[in-house]
Amino acid sequence: MSRSRDRLRRERGSTLLVIILVITFMLGVGVALLSVSGTGSRLAGNMRSQEDAFNVAEAGFEAARIAIDRYFLEGSWSRLQDNCLTQPTGIDLPVESNYFRKLSDIAVIQAVTAGSTGVVFYEQPMTRPGTSMSDPNRAYTVFLIDDEAGSPATPDPSDALMVCIGVVRAGNRVLSTARIEVLIGVSSD
Repeated sequence: MSRSRDRLRRERGSTLLVIILVITFMLGVGVALLSVSGTGSRLAGNMRSQEDAFNVAEAGFEAARIAIDRYFLEGSWSRLQDNCLTQPTGIDLPVESNYFRKLSDIAVIQAVTAGSTGVVFYEQPMTRPGTSMSDPNRAYTVFLIDDEAGSPATPDPSDALMVCIGVVRAGNRVLSTARIEVLIGVSSD
């Protein structure tokens, strides 16, 4: 009888051990699933912010294109080359030093100055489509750079490099930025 009690105790002990191992395994799987699902939502949020920043940069490009066309039609601009950014020193050297390309988008925005020649828009809040309300958490900065500066190429006053930077923020925190660079030109017609 004592042998059967000992055997029964051993079986209960091994059953308890198996149950503890199964619970530990299931707990580990649960923690891993929580971690993966949390990462997925953060990744989706980051992708959404990056897409928003690109859309803001595109909106800046379109607004700058319209503004530049108006400047030429009004006669306040006659050549693109005269309206290119030159400050801070060296920013207009895209060919040789790629100065502005070495900086982060936020560093470029901090380096340029609102109202400087060549800055078409500075931290311009984006207007929501279909409304007249601007969104201070989505802003663009657009400026022109002489694409021949610093190169042996013959200067062409009819073209310039337009740089559009879109920024998406949550209050004071920058969530994402996007930069679009487009070579633009005006026809002599």
